[in-house]
Amino acid sequence: MAIRDGDWELFDYDYATGRSVWRYFDGQQTIFRTDYPVHHLVEQNLLERQETPAGWKGDWHKIGSVPLNMAYDSGLVDAITQQDDKFVSRFLNDSDNRAWRTKEGRV
Repeated sequence: MAIRDGDWELFDYDYATGRSVWRYFDGQQTIFRTDYPVHHLVEQNLLERQETPAGWKGDWHKIGSVPLNMAYDSGLVDAITQQDDKFVSRFLNDSDNRAWRTKEGRV
């Protein structure tokens, strides 16, 4: 029995992570799509952001939690490895990445 999402067919599913891999044949080639469940991380980040005090006093602040696949695909991991603070700040301050923030304010 095939599981479908429109024209896509489920190819692989990881019960531990919830990652699902879908395939689609367009008549000439097979295309794969990988979905990662992130709704629980978005909710957790929102709760932490609401409970975190404002301001930057102290030695250490957790400012975000980013899904690993997104961290790699966006270049964030490379930027951290290369100590490219400007890239990291730009990524974390980008409103498109607000769901990954756990603390308000500019980095």
